[in-house]
Amino acid sequence: MFKKLFGSVMGNEAENQAQNTQNQHVDANDNENDEEVYLETEYDPETLHGTHYDVDDFEEEVARLSEAWIEQEDITSQSEINNVYHNYRRDVYMAWNGCDTDQFIRFDNRNSLTHHGVAQMGNNMQEDENNPLLAPVHGLNLRDYAAICAKLGSGVAENDIYNAFGIDATIWGEINTVWPARMAEDTTFSIAVLFGQYFAEADQHPKLQGVKSNLSEEGEANLERLKNDVHFYYELTGARQAAYEYGLDGAQWILENFGIGLGDFQGVAMKYMEIQNQNFDSNYVRDCMAYQDQKQAEYAEKFAAEQGGNIADDVEF
Repeated sequence: MFKKLFGSVMGNEAENQAQNTQNQHVDANDNENDEEVYLETEYDPETLHGTHYDVDDFEEEVARLSEAWIEQEDITSQSEINNVYHNYRRDVYMAWNGCDTDQFIRFDNRNSLTHHGVAQMGNNMQEDENNPLLAPVHGLNLRDYAAICAKLGSGVAENDIYNAFGIDATIWGEINTVWPARMAEDTTFSIAVLFGQYFAEADQHPKLQGVKSNLSEEGEANLERLKNDVHFYYELTGARQAAYEYGLDGAQWILENFGIGLGDFQGVAMKYMEIQNQNFDSNYVRDCMAYQDQKQAEYAEKFAAEQGGNIADDVEF
């Protein structure tokens, strides 16, 4: 139940989308001159606009350049129009701030909802009190729901969680139908992003403080290491992916070999995603992805050996 929920809301599709975004960002940065000298600019901590210009002037310049190009090229497709605005927004931002592509990506991530109409992890979103999709279901709000999902995926006894929130399995079944439906309905992905934020903070939920985890001593130690050692996180991410490719349940393999449940693992993943989006660094992303690929290849060899080798190992060309 938990895997299906998380997979549809913030799981494989979200991970693939994040991976594609990372690759695009890294590719864009590859074209820059490494010897470029960038200006020292002060940025507004909320918007990441430079403090030396007026935001309205910035938007007017982006619109002026974009509309001129759209008219010249007779562009009518909304997606192409959006791309024109994005490209000129990048050009103007980098020119006015004397910054590199990484800084623009941080700015674009921070203002994703405004510029692209979709929310982005890592921007500390706040709930809109007027959004009817955020109304509690059977008295449980989105923060409650995310915390329950996280703990159910961490091996905590279901009844202990239900008792903590004053519900039963039947009520939970209804709750667990409504919230995913609302996320699917939300075209801005704001609810899914909020869910991810709350999911990562599940351990801080006041109603779960007395609920005991079933983690072993080794699992507790590995989970703590996962939270503080980014290389360990990318190693296990690579191992999990390799396991799936060899027909194993990657999440179950992590649980059996490292004592870390899917809920705890995904909670840490959400935190790393937030940090990466807030402080985007293409070199850092490139190094992390290379390390994950290296570890995935190593674990693939391990799984292949355990299964008697790959099918093509004996093929000669």
